[in-house]
Amino acid sequence: MEPATPPTSTQTSSTPPSSARPSAIPTAAAPTGTAVCWCLLDGAGREASAHDPERPLYAASTIKLHVLLAALHVADDGDLDLEAEVPSTRSFTGADGRPFTLAGDHLDPTHPAEGEGIRVADLLARMIDRSSNEATDHVLSLVGPGTVTEVIGDLGLEATRVERMIGDAAALEQGLTNETCARDLARTLRVLVRGDGLSASARELARAALAAQQIRIVATGLRPEVPSFSKSGWVEGYRHDVAALGDPEGGDVRVLAVMTGGLAQARADAEITRLARALLPDLAG
Repeated sequence: MEPATPPTSTQTSSTPPSSARPSAIPTAAAPTGTAVCWCLLDGAGREASAHDPERPLYAASTIKLHVLLAALHVADDGDLDLEAEVPSTRSFTGADGRPFTLAGDHLDPTHPAEGEGIRVADLLARMIDRSSNEATDHVLSLVGPGTVTEVIGDLGLEATRVERMIGDAAALEQGLTNETCARDLARTLRVLVRGDGLSASARELARAALAAQQIRIVATGLRPEVPSFSKSGWVEGYRHDVAALGDPEGGDVRVLAVMTGGLAQARADAEITRLARALLPDLAG
């Protein structure tokens, strides 16, 4: 998700206006066709089923997984204090060095008011559980996009690019984008949920935020008692979800990532839940 308010029907999303930017630049280029890509990892992290898992698609809010992982590594290295309080903001520096301010559908009305204090840890949580765009850009400004790129490289993610903040029209004009593929999403979520290379406190923060994520698609096709740690994302023409399913302490967590392009929201959701039931029949509702 890039719009902060979950849509109830297929929603048009565009870059919000600012005093210095045009308002008609789209969030992402429209898909040129339809795509349904998936990657299922078994409990050992092996690829159990996949279809076009390496195909890059516009990532929407699934990039927040990569931002979260980067921020947790920076915190574990002692360069980011998760307990520190920072002033909330909706204004950031764009790719052209000029300020831009999030507005419209990019805003979460529950986010702290401009200048109000918020813990860094709460920014990370809101970035995932509410998919807050304000929180995401704030975290990116704290850790730097280069750090996210380093984490992507360390994981060997071949199709993932996090090149711009959400709502940065100048970056869009320069052709910068955020994209990933189903295989990369599944691998990234598995690292976060297992806590590979993370401290215990970082792992617990990630699990709590992912378990509280509010827009679930994969999990709706499964029994409600199945533990789920997930992140969805959507803009017009793209609808994705990735979920780690099972007890992360039990050693048998499976991860399913499904990315769609060119489908209406209702059809995309139906396809994602159908795949979840078909690929995970023992968990199906």
